[in-house]
Amino acid sequence: MSSSPSAIQALVRWASLKKYRIEVTYGVYVYTPVEKAVFWTIFCFLFTTLSFAAILYTERNVLLLLRYASIYVSGEGGVINVISNLFPRSNAPFTIVGSGMTSVAETMSTAANSQIP
Repeated sequence: MSSSPSAIQALVRWASLKKYRIEVTYGVYVYTPVEKAVFWTIFCFLFTTLSFAAILYTERNVLLLLRYASIYVSGEGGVINVISNLFPRSNAPFTIVGSGMTSVAETMSTAANSQIP
């Protein structure tokens, strides 16, 4: 009669299989002990950082997507308000005029020279 492994044993087995897959895929098994320590340190740091960022910003991003989806579905505000919220006009390098776009050089040529007293 075989008993099923406990949750902790299953988690340990899953983690060891993931570690084995990473070592075989990236050739970590042929590294020296110092190289392995550096690799796993960088790997754990990046994994932790990405996991933390994903957990931290998931709620905000989901709420933002739901808000924009509700604007698209309800039709309130329209696409123009959504685009203007995503790309504010302040500090824009280009300004839209009736005949086209004004280049940065043309915009800067009309600016006051701060070097002249």
